[in-house]
Amino acid sequence: MRTPMLLPWLASRARVSEARAEVLWRAAILRAEETVGEKDSSAYWAASVATLQELLDLERWRLQAAVLWPWRILQSGIEAWSWWSRHWLWSGRLSSAWSSRRLAPLVSRR
Repeated sequence: MRTPMLLPWLASRARVSEARAEVLWRAAILRAEETVGEKDSSAYWAASVATLQELLDLERWRLQAAVLWPWRILQSGIEAWSWWSRHWLWSGRLSSAWSSRRLAPLVSRR
């Protein structure tokens, strides 16, 4: 089975050995074949490279999990806050809700 020419570069970038990168490449090919349903098409190769990059990223964190798990939790918290702020604050949903409460007329009771 042929491996892509940029596999050693991707492996070094993810700080993974080339042998482990080849194993991940085989797993990526199998997953891409299951996903796309055919071989030797552009969608197949795009899916296999994308899956390989995901697997290399997960492998990079797996190797450093004992040392860097607090930073990974912090990163996921920042990503969640970023999504929340983009979804609610910047779109004006939360700010419009607060301004509608402030500007609503007061109902007086007799």
